[in-house]
This record gives sequence, structure tokens and C-alpha cells, in this order.
Amino acid sequence: MSKSVGNNGAPDPTPDMAPIEATNGQDYTRPSDAGAPQTASREQRTRSSWRMVRRRQVRQQWQEEFPYHWSADELVTRRDTLRFLVGGSGALFLASAALAITGVIRSSTTNQVTAIAKLGEVPQDGYKVFSYPNSFADGILVNLPGKGLVAYSDVCTHLSCAVLYQPGPREFYCPCHEGRFDAFTGQVLGGPPTRPLPEIQLRFSGDTVYAVREIER
Repeated sequence: MSKSVGNNGAPDPTPDMAPIEATNGQDYTRPSDAGAPQTASREQRTRSSWRMVRRRQVRQQWQEEFPYHWSADELVTRRDTLRFLVGGSGALFLASAALAITGVIRSSTTNQVTAIAKLGEVPQDGYKVFSYPNSFADGILVNLPGKGLVAYSDVCTHLSCAVLYQPGPREFYCPCHEGRFDAFTGQVLGGPPTRPLPEIQLRFSGDTVYAVREIER
């Protein structure tokens, strides 16, 4: 291929810039960087390829060292869920049975003899609060006309508020939610409670009044 020569006889320094014939009858000048190797772009693609290969190798190595099977995971998940449901149902059943047994036991026990008053100490339509069966629970002793001394737990059977004796209607009144109980029987007369007050049985010896047993009803 011959080199082009300039007007001064020296070789033309830009032979590639010579116009070439293009379509549509127009001259076209080849860009100065046409045909130049895309070195930077190629290096970037090479580095990117190596990074992808490295990540693939690391991922493959990790999967080989820590194999994970989705089918086994689904099986374990179902098995654990079934075990949890069965265990929870069993625990709930045992707790309910324990509460029922505790209720039966409490309804016929709390046997403890405790001196609570002297005869004549409580006037007619009067009352006295005393600790029974321990210092964390109280009973209420009432002297009713025509019946004499009776005693009940002063714990309301609704939400465990303390009841008060009202001599006018001869009732026990719970100020928390307006529960009412008959002083002669302990039965519910009104309000949200559904169970009567626990009865405390009394024993008389000489001039002393003893509480001997609390009965849940």
C-alpha cells in the first residue's frame, strides 16, 4: 500500500483521515479512533468475568461444605409444627386438669382451727373481720338476728375484692363491681358474681369462737 505524500514531499501524517466515498453521494471521514483497540473496556470485562468466576467458586465451595436441602427443610418444619401443636395441647390439658383437681381439693379442705372471737364480743347485726386460714386471707364474722354467728370469706367470688357487711339489708356488698350476697346464706343476690361466698364453719368451746374449716361452694 502506498503512502500519501504532502505538498512539501513529506509523508502525510494523517492518511486515515482521507475522505472516503459514502453512500448517498456524501463524503465520509473515518473517526480518528476507528480501529483502535478497546483496551480499557476489555480489561473491565475481564476483571468482571474473573469476579463472577470467583463468586461462583466461593458459592459452590460453601454449598459443598454446608449442604442444604429444601425438601428436608420442609419436612422438618412440618414435623416441628406438629410436635409444637401436640405439645401445646398436652400442656393445656394438663394445666386444666391441675386446676380442676385443685378446685376439688380446695372445695372440701382448708382445715385449720383458729380462735377468732369471744362469745358476746360481736353485737347483734355487728361484724368482725379476722384472718383465716392465714395472715394473707380474711373472713368476716356476723351476728345475725334469729340465727346467731355466721362466718364467710370476705373475698368476692367475682374478682377477689373485699366485701363489706351492710346491716340494713343484711347483705355483703362488693364495692368494686356492685356484687351482693345474702348474709344468711352467702348466696349471690345481684351483680356479676356467679358463685356464693365460701363458708367458714365455726366451733364453740367455752366462751371462745373458733374457725375450723373454709368450704368453697
